[in-house]
Amino acid sequence: MQSKKLLENLIELAEETKAVDLVQVDFEGKGILADYMLICHGTSSTHVRGIVDKIELGIKKQKILPLGIEGYTEASWVLMDYNDVIVHVFLEETRNIYQLEELFEQYPSKHLS
Repeated sequence: MQSKKLLENLIELAEETKAVDLVQVDFEGKGILADYMLICHGTSSTHVRGIVDKIELGIKKQKILPLGIEGYTEASWVLMDYNDVIVHVFLEETRNIYQLEELFEQYPSKHLS
């Protein structure tokens, strides 16, 4: 699946679970990490797990499996690696601490909700 289409599907699934403050970071053609990164947060650890579960199951229906998922048990910061797109699902407090968007502020980004 094309990385842009994968990103669009991931955004749609995150929005369906009421993920908060979605931000897309564009690395396409930069030769680092992935083509895109999607950052969002949930309102509780249960909400974070729900977002991750919805994304994983929704993308799995398209025959795409993540290369890895880290942080699910703690659900404070979950990283989902889909090779071309990296998804970060935070608790709001954790997101505020790490301020991941600021680390990549030199790349084009778009606030989605």
